[in-house]
Amino acid sequence: MRTLKFLGIGAFASLLSVGCSSVEVLSDAPPINGKCNVTVYQTEAQAKKLGQIEELCIIMGTSSGSFSHTVRTAIDKHKDKACACGATDVYVQSRQHSGLDVASVTMVAFRFEGRK
Repeated sequence: MRTLKFLGIGAFASLLSVGCSSVEVLSDAPPINGKCNVTVYQTEAQAKKLGQIEELCIIMGTSSGSFSHTVRTAIDKHKDKACACGATDVYVQSRQHSGLDVASVTMVAFRFEGRK
């Protein structure tokens, strides 16, 4: 009986982690292998000040599963998914935090045009 309880808890935890993020691919850019440091821009306008961009994927995630439920936590948990899209930069498209529940964020992974 005890083993079944732990299996149930493990299955529930797995479902929680799967439901807390998604990635929508917009381009067929190859993933970045190895170390990938992601730079986060707080707005699209801030990112575009440095040049034209090519959007590669949209990353949606929450702070679910963390002790801290801030927008910053949601960003930190999910920004590295940009590497799988071939990007090292993201801008925050939207953020939501009520103070009472998990925070959620939508980020757009991109690369500056002309850079590979």
